[in-house]
Amino acid sequence: MDSSSSYSSSEIKSGFFVLIAIVLLLVLTFVIGGFFKGGDNAWKVRFGYLNGLEDNAPVYYAGHEVGKVDNIKIIPGDARPVIVTVKISSDAYLRQDSVAYIDTLGMMGEKFIELSTGSKESPAMAPGTEIEGNDPIPMHVLIRKMNLLADEVAKLTETLNPLMSTANRLVEGHEEDISKSISNLHEVTANLRDMTHDLKLHPWRLIRKGS
Repeated sequence: MDSSSSYSSSEIKSGFFVLIAIVLLLVLTFVIGGFFKGGDNAWKVRFGYLNGLEDNAPVYYAGHEVGKVDNIKIIPGDARPVIVTVKISSDAYLRQDSVAYIDTLGMMGEKFIELSTGSKESPAMAPGTEIEGNDPIPMHVLIRKMNLLADEVAKLTETLNPLMSTANRLVEGHEEDISKSISNLHEVTANLRDMTHDLKLHPWRLIRKGS
């Protein structure tokens, strides 16, 4: 037998361990990548805006991962044109008022779908029913609303400035009189409180004074 074509037992063992390591690495890659996370049940979710959601994005139910995004399809001309197909496990018990949200996962900003549990009184959602998705608010819309709010605050400030100036002019030079008026008001309030308390304890005094 040619020695060049023969392998020692140690070389065979090393090659066997390398093969096992490659297989384990592939299995681990598939698990981490979520290829085994997809469930048995396929549902369709309708959105009008995805905010960066992609294929194989995780799907959560009550905060627990139950599946993956299987497909994203755009229907031209539809008011809410995006149909997202998700595959989830049977653990996700969907009700007729269950809805879907798009949220951000962790610091990396990965998008995922969250399925709500629905209310206890609502019956189960029939298989094949299209789940209604709540669209996330685009960032440019948030910025525009913040700018509008800032403009309204600025206008309100401009309106209040003359009123504050007028109030300051009215108060200026009368601080002592205002302080005395407040003190007198406190005193009158205290006297009324004491008198009311006394009349509650001795109501006959009011009758005697009236006579």
